[in-house]
Parts: sequence; structure tokens; C-alpha cells
Amino acid sequence: MGKIVDKALEYASDRYRGQRDEQGRPYFFAHTVQVYGILLDVTDDEEVLAAGILHDILEDSDTTYEDLLHEFNRPIADLVMELTQDESEDGGYYFPRLESRKAVLVKFADRLSNLSRMGDWPGDRQQRYLEISKFWPKDPPGDIIQSPNPPGDAKAPPKR
Repeated sequence: MGKIVDKALEYASDRYRGQRDEQGRPYFFAHTVQVYGILLDVTDDEEVLAAGILHDILEDSDTTYEDLLHEFNRPIADLVMELTQDESEDGGYYFPRLESRKAVLVKFADRLSNLSRMGDWPGDRQQRYLEISKFWPKDPPGDIIQSPNPPGDAKAPPKR
């Protein structure tokens, strides 16, 4: 990968030094690198990859937005800010700034990583995380998203 991604890996590794996840593994390897790996499967956009590496840095270290501006660039710093929780509402699971396609891509990778690692979490925390990870309404309005194939009108695959 490029220099900016290498720099983000080095920066995050330093900032997360000594931090452990719920299973006692180094946080950088257990979560940060896993999010990066998930993103590598779907994009080669270096801003997205760097933001994926740095997505928790403002919440889980003493790093500031200004530090990110100085170390990286405004697009990466802004993406990380977009991904940062607003703990004023919903127990820290609210993301009022989450709007761009790039940020949603990183957030999905973050959720996938957390869902894959939540086996040792207390049951009530697991249940809450599952509930807040559902990005769709229980009763979606029928006029917003419709299948191109109406129910009962599924096209059969071609016969060979």
C-alpha cells in the first residue's frame, strides 16, 4: 500500500500501545488490523483505508482532530471525525456525522469486526450491540426500496 496507509498503521500502533481488547489481545491487532483487512477486500482507496485504521483513535487515545490534521490531511481527519461517536446521546452509539459513502463503508467494516469478536462480551452488551447494528427499520416503508422483481415474479435462472 501507499505511504499514507503505512503511516496510519505505524501511528495507530503507537497510539494503541498497551491497549487490550476483551479477550486480552493487543487492540491494534485484534480490531484495527482486522478492520483494515476487511476494507482491503472491498477498496483500494487510501483515504478509506487510513480512516479505517484510525477510526477509533479519537475515542480510544489522547489523539485530537488537530493531531490528525497535522499528521495526515483534512480528508482523512474529516473521515475519522465523521466516524467518531457522539456520546451525548444513545450511550455512545450515536453517529450524527455519519453521512458519506466512505464513512459508512468504514463503519460497516468496524461493525463486522466487532460482531466477529463479541463472543466474550457480557450477554446484555452483545444484545445491545446487535440491536444498534441493525441499520434498517423493523417496518420499512414499501415505497422507498423496492426489488426490481415484484414478489412471485422471480426470474428463474437459465437452464443449461
